[in-house]
Amino acid sequence: MTMPSTSVALLRGFLRKCPNCGSAALFDGYLKRVDVCPHCAESFVGVDADDGPAWLTIGLVAHIIVPLLIYLETRGTLSYGAEAALLLSVTTLCTLLLLPLCKGFFIAAVWSLSRKSG
Repeated sequence: MTMPSTSVALLRGFLRKCPNCGSAALFDGYLKRVDVCPHCAESFVGVDADDGPAWLTIGLVAHIIVPLLIYLETRGTLSYGAEAALLLSVTTLCTLLLLPLCKGFFIAAVWSLSRKSG
């Protein structure tokens, strides 16, 4: 099997699929990376994303929450308590949805870089 391009591998990782074959799941659960792809037998041992996914998730969520906060503040239709509840809910939901996607992206990036250099 030929190695996919970096952009294909990154997209597959973002979709939480094996960056090599794109067929099998990259995670065994919410955030636990598989050690070996069950479809193509590609090993992911030693391919760790460290803190990258958390930083990327924070940046993406901030770009969603800050405009929402500005919009809510300029309208002034909600009480501070209702605004806080809405913003906390949206922040939590966005974080939980984006974190696995960002982790898959970072794992694919580290995997791709290690395959190209080694």
